[in-house]
Amino acid sequence: MGGLHTKSCNGKGPTTISVVRSVLENNPWYESRWKAQLNKLPDAERDEMLFMLTARWADDIRTRDKAESRLPWHYVDFPFKPAGEPASIQVVEPPQENILTAIAENTRILRTGNDPTRRGVALAWLFHLIGDIHQPLHAIQLFSREYPNGDRGGGDFCVRVVQDRAPLSLHRLWDGLITSSNNTRTLQNIAIELQSRFSKVSLSELAVTEPEAWA
Repeated sequence: MGGLHTKSCNGKGPTTISVVRSVLENNPWYESRWKAQLNKLPDAERDEMLFMLTARWADDIRTRDKAESRLPWHYVDFPFKPAGEPASIQVVEPPQENILTAIAENTRILRTGNDPTRRGVALAWLFHLIGDIHQPLHAIQLFSREYPNGDRGGGDFCVRVVQDRAPLSLHRLWDGLITSSNNTRTLQNIAIELQSRFSKVSLSELAVTEPEAWA
């Protein structure tokens, strides 16, 4: 997202936050849905809430604005066939339209596009997709005798977390591994705890900036 960086702060600090906010304010959902919600909050909390609303936008539009939804953009299911599976099990490569092509396209729009609305939409996609691509089951699909047609990124692979509870898909388990809460205070507390446990300087993975490597 280099097009958002400013020379005055090298992409860090309040100036960048202001630039990001100005781009997101051109997303159609800002005026129609987000602004009223943000106006209920103290000024100091609005940017954080805007970023949280933006990050879930690509999932929200799957039911609330289906014309804008792009389901293939959420994943790239590289095939995994364990050793010992028969030759009759044929893997399926990811479609040409996937999360990697979506990240590339939306990055291009954000960096070089002139249409403010498209840039606001592109940035919202990137907020979401860069999270999705770090969820392991958005980047792999199992092919085996039990799942000869693939397990849909763990969507058909069921696990039982606790013996007396109903089974759930492995994909859903991963989706909620950190939290499934919509409570803002809970999310803030989790973020604070994670930041205290994992400092940026200790995360050498942050030096990797290629989406293909993330996947």
